[in-house]
Amino acid sequence: MSNLRSLRLGKSEKDNPLKVKRAKRAIKKLFPILIVIGILISLAIFLTTLSGTNSYVSYIISGTALKSTEGKVNVLLLGIAGGTHEGPTLTDTIMVASYNLKTDQVYLFSIPRDLWLPSFKSKANATYGIGLLQGDGLGLSKVVMGNILGLPVHYALRVDFNGFIQAIDVLGGIDVAVDRTFDDYNYPTEGKENDLCGYTEQEIEVLPDQAKQMNIEPGKQKVFIAPDGSIATNSAQEDMGAKYFTCRYEHIHFDKGLIHMDGATALKFVRSRHGTNGEASDFARSKRQEKVLEAARNKALSLETLINPAKISQLLKTFGHSVDTDLSVKDIVEFYKLFRQVNKIHTFVLDDSFKSGLPNDRTSLLVNPPRSDYGGAYVLISQDDDFYFIQEYVKKILTGEIVDHEQSSFSEKEEAAASSRTSD
Repeated sequence: MSNLRSLRLGKSEKDNPLKVKRAKRAIKKLFPILIVIGILISLAIFLTTLSGTNSYVSYIISGTALKSTEGKVNVLLLGIAGGTHEGPTLTDTIMVASYNLKTDQVYLFSIPRDLWLPSFKSKANATYGIGLLQGDGLGLSKVVMGNILGLPVHYALRVDFNGFIQAIDVLGGIDVAVDRTFDDYNYPTEGKENDLCGYTEQEIEVLPDQAKQMNIEPGKQKVFIAPDGSIATNSAQEDMGAKYFTCRYEHIHFDKGLIHMDGATALKFVRSRHGTNGEASDFARSKRQEKVLEAARNKALSLETLINPAKISQLLKTFGHSVDTDLSVKDIVEFYKLFRQVNKIHTFVLDDSFKSGLPNDRTSLLVNPPRSDYGGAYVLISQDDDFYFIQEYVKKILTGEIVDHEQSSFSEKEEAAASSRTSD
């Protein structure tokens, strides 16, 4: 992704580091989808060229044949964890990418999975599953997410992240040059994301003196009780999770040099967030992701793969189980042409943080109500019933009235600083 200069209204990146962190987290969730898209594009180019109906070159020199509205192509991207995770049809990642055909800029809107949908009496992450029960998971998701943003959604792609592992395995693995040896002692273990590791959750009456000592509000509070009976008040915080819930994490290790990786190993390599030896930064992680994406693309287009009909058939079969999309082969090639022309990506996270330019002097799109109002569940609700504020916010972004966007990757200055820190 191209580097972006932060253009904020009212607040700088330093003033609002939480928004930047959320935006970068949204981008990281998108990466497994991009890997699968990359392999699909490689296969689509090969299959389209092989068919003789339309060559790859003709797509490059011709105008796009993709559906669009007012010069914009809008695509819904959904990601589900798959595997042994609970709720196999719940979407962990919900994003809408709007490509401006005139400026070659992409606006990426991240919709929180916990957004409450009054019409369904459920969270946004259940929409795809509800649609499946009605016979069209993608169709319902396109309508619902499009209505939230006030945009017509032309295409949709849902990826089971296990498809990433399976695709790499079908290719026979990939060879990746690891720049430096590193360890990650806090890599999340699949299927244990909610394991309490011996802790119990209890609701207790916190006295004023206790509240002051523990830096929490007095009164009835839900807290985690450790095996030794002590109260772990901050155990739910992301940075403290590894300290309290050690059973949720595993130790992974990579040695410097050329390593042949199967799908599971490659996924750990690109998802690692707490690596030693300078591998914990977003810059280092982006470099690892680029390496895997390039290795997967090269392997998919290698002579070994292309002359093996059985392998191509197996890849397509793998994606048949792990990918749900209304994109045709020709559409995928068209998107490849657009991807080559992208010069800037703006990311927007729809959440309860400060936003400028909202109607009626509102300062946030969403609010977090008391859990007791929603059966104890954590949800985010819109400040109106019909998502008008969100739609107006999106409209102002796409027309250039609001440029309060996040950086999708490090700036040049940040990259230089990160490189100097990790080169020792």
